[in-house]
Amino acid sequence: MRMAMTKTYLLIDLQNRKPSPECVAAWMGTDGEAWIFFGEQEIGLLASYMELGERVSLVDISKPGKNSLDFHLVLYLGYLVGRHERNARYVIVAEDGDYDPAIVHARSKGRKIERIANLGAAPSIVEPSSKTTFCPPKPALEPATGKASAPVRPVPKAKKPRSVSFVYGEMLKDFRVAGKPKSLEALKRRIQWRFGPEPAHDNVAAVIARLETMDVINVINGTLNYIQAAPEFMTG
Repeated sequence: MRMAMTKTYLLIDLQNRKPSPECVAAWMGTDGEAWIFFGEQEIGLLASYMELGERVSLVDISKPGKNSLDFHLVLYLGYLVGRHERNARYVIVAEDGDYDPAIVHARSKGRKIERIANLGAAPSIVEPSSKTTFCPPKPALEPATGKASAPVRPVPKAKKPRSVSFVYGEMLKDFRVAGKPKSLEALKRRIQWRFGPEPAHDNVAAVIARLETMDVINVINGTLNYIQAAPEFMTG
């Protein structure tokens, strides 16, 4: 039996695989989401993903270490699965087989989860099957309690509030490392991302104003322009 999927969630291990933004957009479709997990070495790759819009979420690693990104990704996978969107499809983009036990467990609970190493053409339909595209290790047997455990919705650890001055400095570095957003809305999204998930409209506007005051950018009739000669923008 073939059935259409209502929504696709991509969880991308950017340290492991680096899919093109075009493929990410194709897999998201009109209502999907992409969650991109990255470390310090991948910051320069983020700009093109940010251009895809608000349905792309960037998750930085709180504390670098062995398998740190893996743990972050599985934590967010559990959060997304806990929303109980029964027809949703979850796709982990990674070549790392360490994710496979979690995938096998989630499938045993009726979730549509898979791992793919290469994000190619986006299929519009899936065909439920007992076959898998990888060779996972045998999962350990669970205790037979007779009761289904309630799903736990993890909450990412809150970070200290960031000041306008701090985010302004981060944006100057970001322009050099990750590139410049092409539109004013894309720039606002990137600044908001620096402040965190909670809306910070006033702080975003303050950073925009400081970038204009310092002759890093100008905004004319809603059109974003960069001023290449700005001394602070070009240094260190």
